[in-house]
Amino acid sequence: MLVILSSTMAYPTVPFNQAQFSIDYINKYDLNEGMLFSLMRKNRTAIIIIGLATLFMISPLLLNHQALYGVDGPFQYSRIYEAAMQLKNHNFSFINLYSFQQAGRIVNSLYSPLVAVLCGALLLLVGNWFRFQIITLFIVYFLGGYLMYNAAQKLRLPRKLAIALGVIFLSSSAVYGFLFGIMWHSIAVSLLPIFIGPILDLYHGDWSLPSMLKLGIFVGILAQFQILTIGMFLPFLIPFFIHGIWQSKQKLSTSLNFLAGVLLALILSLNALIPMLEVYHGNTLIAPVGMNLMDHASRVLQPIYTSVYSSSDIVLTIIAYAMLTGLILFWSRLVSFTKLFVSVSLIYLILSTSFFPWDIVQNSMPFLQSFLQMPSRITLIVGPFLMLSAALIYHDTARSTKSVSLHQGLVATGVFLGVLSLSLCTQKVAQNVHSIMDPNTTLAQGIQTYPQNVHTKLTTIAQLQPEFHTRHIGKLIKAVDRTVPDYVPISKKIKNDPDTYKVVYRKYRQNFSEQQHLFKYHVIHGGIRLTWKSTVAKSRAIPVVAYQRSILTLNGTRQSKKQITRNWIGNITVHQQRGRNVLTIRYAPNHLTVLSKTISYIAWVIVLILVFLIKVPLTKKTAKMRTFWES
Repeated sequence: MLVILSSTMAYPTVPFNQAQFSIDYINKYDLNEGMLFSLMRKNRTAIIIIGLATLFMISPLLLNHQALYGVDGPFQYSRIYEAAMQLKNHNFSFINLYSFQQAGRIVNSLYSPLVAVLCGALLLLVGNWFRFQIITLFIVYFLGGYLMYNAAQKLRLPRKLAIALGVIFLSSSAVYGFLFGIMWHSIAVSLLPIFIGPILDLYHGDWSLPSMLKLGIFVGILAQFQILTIGMFLPFLIPFFIHGIWQSKQKLSTSLNFLAGVLLALILSLNALIPMLEVYHGNTLIAPVGMNLMDHASRVLQPIYTSVYSSSDIVLTIIAYAMLTGLILFWSRLVSFTKLFVSVSLIYLILSTSFFPWDIVQNSMPFLQSFLQMPSRITLIVGPFLMLSAALIYHDTARSTKSVSLHQGLVATGVFLGVLSLSLCTQKVAQNVHSIMDPNTTLAQGIQTYPQNVHTKLTTIAQLQPEFHTRHIGKLIKAVDRTVPDYVPISKKIKNDPDTYKVVYRKYRQNFSEQQHLFKYHVIHGGIRLTWKSTVAKSRAIPVVAYQRSILTLNGTRQSKKQITRNWIGNITVHQQRGRNVLTIRYAPNHLTVLSKTISYIAWVIVLILVFLIKVPLTKKTAKMRTFWES
């Protein structure tokens, strides 16, 4: 879908400062039954090279038949396992039934719910975690590389340079987190190049209804992966929005078209937004650990810096300095769009580094320590745009000076950096594979965390590898229980600093993970049933959480809020009876939440039908559709 939407809206090859992208030009690129195959033939070289680069980067995994778990692996794969099991058993619930200590926690409903379901379906289809990892890695990195190539083509950069940028991007620090640590934000970042088309639309005043709906769909797609990425990226669009609305001669109709796009984005995002609003309203949740902002500023402008993941970071540093140098030397030769695009990218770059006074910001807005946590995340957002900015600067200069040597040098440099980035990243993958095969590598080292944050019977990461290859997909999830207390409801707010959170993580492990063996768990329709035996009737702490709308039934009696004591770490205390005790956990979501999710999913079905069958709203099939509001 992304490839179709981004590729079929390609812009005509005309001089950049003349590109107004009227509806007449775009009509030439109307979809038809053979359009996708035509696009594949046209971009065959790019598809082959980017595909081979992706395979080369993940080849150490394929050749050694090993899988990487990484720092976010237990959390993300637990979400996917949950979705797979709910699909397999046709047992759907707002709370997690099969994962996260079966404590009645809400995770999947709050974090990328639709994509988790798609991944769960893929996991059931392929049968084991190793195949799932290889397929998802290829999809994410091939798609990211191709979207970057497509974005460069829309900016009319040379084809060879566009391919090189695709390779640089797919092996860069902006997205390699998914390979090394199963980091979900890397998937969201890999999709950012699709916004080059809407950025051009906004800047040049092409605010027709189809263009704005396309922007709304792209924002909706991004919302399905990570809300934080949207929050950090959307300000990037503001300068282009201002320029476009200022240039527009029909401000009312264009504004209404834009609002239609905003409305569509909100409707498509309801399934991710409304459940979060419900859970955060009326519950005090364990917040993400607060971090010192200055300590976690980006080091992209420090050339000697080598990341814990991959030394391909140095390539982005080279590109950043090349952009700064070109900006200083060739500012007067740049076209107006390039000046604005590079300026916005530069602002984002500075914001992500220690050049920005993060200590002052932290003192005045301490909530950013938990919400943003690491300003270096801004570098990930601007990463693809830095690459395009540097290329645009030298391309504009070569064109304005008619310098063939500069043009050739730009392409050669791009190819060199592409080879360098891919080589460095692949070598780091090979090193990580070697590490997990080493019998001396502990399990905690293998998943990049502290030993006290892991509850498991295993001692080395190598012992975990067989669980990636079995068809019993639950074995991997149950073999390692990494402490991740996200979205856990607590009785009162916890002081948000690293030292306090060391205690939080330890207490969570002790009160949840280490207590599970004392109870028997059974998944029932829409809920979980815990059973245990007691020799005495008294109050007892149970490894279960209770949200405001959780429904807890103990020994046939629904428990009121007064009958339940919520402890500071999130577990609850109930009064058990002598003999056998049965506790059932369910959750009753708000009717508005259920309705919002239903509307969102219906909207997605309609969008898919329009894109793949009718193909009218996104192809600008006729000039009469230029704006709904003018008819």
